[in-house]
Amino acid sequence: MVVKPILVESESRFYLGDVGNGAAMKLVVNMMMGSMMATLAEGLLLSEKVGLDPNVLVEVLSQGAISAPMYSMKGPSMIKSAYPTAFPLKHQQKDMRLALGLAESVSQPTPIAAAANELYKVAKARGLSDDDFSAVIESLRAKLGSS
Repeated sequence: MVVKPILVESESRFYLGDVGNGAAMKLVVNMMMGSMMATLAEGLLLSEKVGLDPNVLVEVLSQGAISAPMYSMKGPSMIKSAYPTAFPLKHQQKDMRLALGLAESVSQPTPIAAAANELYKVAKARGLSDDDFSAVIESLRAKLGSS
């Protein structure tokens, strides 16, 4: 008997077909989540640098088409440089690396995810592996400090 993978996200279940598709879906979702977090970090720091209140940015992001619960959940703690671990940065970077490998195996370019992965690698090198993946913002703060 062949068991087909079913991905359970929240209360929903998704039939994904062949064995291995569940793992591939997880990598694609986590790759996107990691890229979104890196972009949130860039936006928070840019807003601050041009004189905007990053807290207001988080509020603006909670409105309309760009709204994503992750922004409201992680943004305020990122502004305070606090990273209580929900998903360790080292696991996010591992999933980014694996997703990039998956993309390469099917000749799919992923330049945005590749750039985000580099930021996670810098954060790991700075000793943030066990912090929440939102600590990726520290990679960018480090670049600001050295410029």
